Amino acid sequence: MKTEILHNLRTYDVKNFQIETLRIDSSVLKNNPLGDSATRFNPVLIPANSEGPWPVIFVLSGFTGNAPFYFNSKFNEANAVQVIDQAFSRGEAPEAVYVFVDALTTWGGSQFINSPATGNYEDYIVHELVPFIKKKYSVSDKTSDWCVTGGSSGGYGALHLASKHPKMFGVVAAVAPDCFFEASLLPEIYQALPLWEKYKGSSMKALDDLRNGKLTKMKNWHNLLNVFGMAACYGAKGDKGEFELPLDMHTAEKIPSLWEKWLEKDPLHFLEKRVKNLKHLHGIYIDVGTKDNFHLQYGSRQISKLLKSHSIPHDYVEFDGNHFDIGDRRTEVWKFLSAHWR
Repeated sequence: MKTEILHNLRTYDVKNFQIETLRIDSSVLKNNPLGDSATRFNPVLIPANSEGPWPVIFVLSGFTGNAPFYFNSKFNEANAVQVIDQAFSRGEAPEAVYVFVDALTTWGGSQFINSPATGNYEDYIVHELVPFIKKKYSVSDKTSDWCVTGGSSGGYGALHLASKHPKMFGVVAAVAPDCFFEASLLPEIYQALPLWEKYKGSSMKALDDLRNGKLTKMKNWHNLLNVFGMAACYGAKGDKGEFELPLDMHTAEKIPSLWEKWLEKDPLHFLEKRVKNLKHLHGIYIDVGTKDNFHLQYGSRQISKLLKSHSIPHDYVEFDGNHFDIGDRRTEVWKFLSAHWR
């Protein structure tokens, strides 16, 4: 019998990559308003059969998910890491450093932006994690070799980071990105409004119910968590973790000043203001289902329309499926990147 201790590996084989986990004791996340840990663990796939320099892919997760969870084993199916490894063997995934970003918050997500109600997760990625990757690994110094990708909230974060930092991330791949708040988010807010009225507009009461387990025992708990999680990112009030919903609690009428504040965070609005940056990107891929549960196909079509109106090259794909099928679309992202970098 032969035995050995395997470091930085999971309970499955990965043939083409080594796995390491980068621990970052973040300065920018220290003392965040939710009291979430500033110590973050970011798993990384490193090509096993070459020496670099390699392209880099930052992988962002969806809401209530976290990219490190992609390393968890699954019953009777490959997990996201095994999918990459298998796709690489077929020539359908690039030989690159894959960084799985740890950005989970108590509210279920950060949207990968800075918010006084959750913490400075954009700064954590841009000023801490990216420099750490550049220092530790043999990676390309070409902007065109750096991609940020994700689905749903991760797709939102990818669009935000690439359009704001085109000299850092030269390629973006977004699957069903959160957008078009009028259609995707506003109906969710209406459903959460009765509970918000019960809380008398107190985000701290909502947070208490989340922490004591009451919120997640409610029938529509995921809808409620989604609304409050997005409010923490888009509707922060002050710097102590408070947030506001953009509707009158009694009449459900929009409060114009608050709704405009939310819309500033909608890709349909901020991408228009960042057209100059978008023109500097080397590759844009957008993928969405024709039956998306949050109507994100309409927002994605508007993003594609915006890009076309400014003659910005991009790949736009619609598939026959809904929002909960987007995990299967990661292989299409890897195919896009393989072709793009080849």
